[in-house]
Amino acid sequence: MGWRSLGQVDPARLVEARENLHWAAQVLAAAGETHLPALEDTSHTALVWLDAHGALASAALGREGSCRLALRLADLTLLVVDSQGTLHGERSLAGLTLAEALREGAAMLGAFGDGTLDGPLERPTFELPDHPLGGSASLEVDPAALAELARWVANADLAVGSIAERAEGASPVLTWPHHFDHATLIAVETDATGAATKTIGIGCSPGDEAIPAPYYYVSHWPAEEVAPPGEIEGGDTTTEGWTGAVLPGAELVSAGDAGAQQEALARFLETAVAASRTLLAD
Repeated sequence: MGWRSLGQVDPARLVEARENLHWAAQVLAAAGETHLPALEDTSHTALVWLDAHGALASAALGREGSCRLALRLADLTLLVVDSQGTLHGERSLAGLTLAEALREGAAMLGAFGDGTLDGPLERPTFELPDHPLGGSASLEVDPAALAELARWVANADLAVGSIAERAEGASPVLTWPHHFDHATLIAVETDATGAATKTIGIGCSPGDEAIPAPYYYVSHWPAEEVAPPGEIEGGDTTTEGWTGAVLPGAELVSAGDAGAQQEALARFLETAVAASRTLLAD
């Protein structure tokens, strides 16, 4: 599908729904942590977007990648889908604690039937910001806010994916369950071993502790400088914690209808990536 119009729910009102979604997604990360070989960059816990289901999903699991555990964003429903994308089970997480959700995910994978996915799910060791959902609080569903967040992720997969397809050295577009951004990393330069020595990160965050509402970003490393005024169309630049450009969700929504929003984002990403490449070349 194409770009989904944003703004049916104000970005500033998405914080609580984003927190519920972030914690629910830990069930998917746990599936990768439990059933896949651990990778140094933790990408075995990272998630992909399944547009046909409106869901984030674990990496392929089971014998020959036979299935994925997925989470439909609009109603916080766990899904099991096979390698062809066919649905094999679903369970709402509304009203469940994280511990209960993990048990449901384990049961659904065990019921898939290939014999390799039995047993409890163990969460990755990375820590999330303190929140009652990390303990005994129950997941809550706000359908309007969650549907809006689903549009943000779907659009990010479209926009960031388009750049990743065209950029040499770009990684797959993934949602990282720790920071919860949907992103790609471009290796601009590598050393003799193939390790990246200069990179550009491009992604969309649904919000975090520093910037509560959704935003797009382009970051570069290593660099201390940001682009001078006028080189990036839209947004602003930052050196607080990281160096790069930020397009706040409210600014993107204010661009207008779906076509205007998509065009505004494309201009921001294109000019911000170009600015980062120039800074890294110095």
